[in-house]
Amino acid sequence: MPVYEFTMVLDRDLSDADYDRLFEAGLDDSTPGSEGGRGYVAVTREAPRLLDAIVSAVRDVVRAGLRPVAIRDEDLVTLGQIAERSGRTHESVRLLAAGRRGPGSFPAAVGSGKTSLYSWVEVSDWFAEALGVVVQPHDVDARLLAAASHILRARALAPTEDLALLASA
Repeated sequence: MPVYEFTMVLDRDLSDADYDRLFEAGLDDSTPGSEGGRGYVAVTREAPRLLDAIVSAVRDVVRAGLRPVAIRDEDLVTLGQIAERSGRTHESVRLLAAGRRGPGSFPAAVGSGKTSLYSWVEVSDWFAEALGVVVQPHDVDARLLAAASHILRARALAPTEDLALLASA
């Protein structure tokens, strides 16, 4: 059976008691820790599929009384990171994102603020479809990790009953 590795971010720093609860909840295949005031669990889990490994680890973390809020992934990127990954200049990518170069329909920024962030999965798909350029091999695991991270972020933001209603729409 394959072994999958990923790091789950928690909503708070870990206490000494949390380490024991994580182990007792079934996370004996992981390494918990803290960084920047946030706890994390680096999971190395044997499972038939990556999705099974993620779901079982999330359940174990919740069983331990903790709240997973994200999975560390490389999906959210800046225009500068897109330029670096695609081998283009920052200005070239900025013009593509603004619709002033290329065919248009560049993926929208995920959030707004001083620095816009984009989903690398969406951007790499756009490069392949709109420009016929594969900028990074499509990685199914990277897609799944990004999707799982977005789901955990959404769960951390919205009450469960609201998410259930939204999911049924």
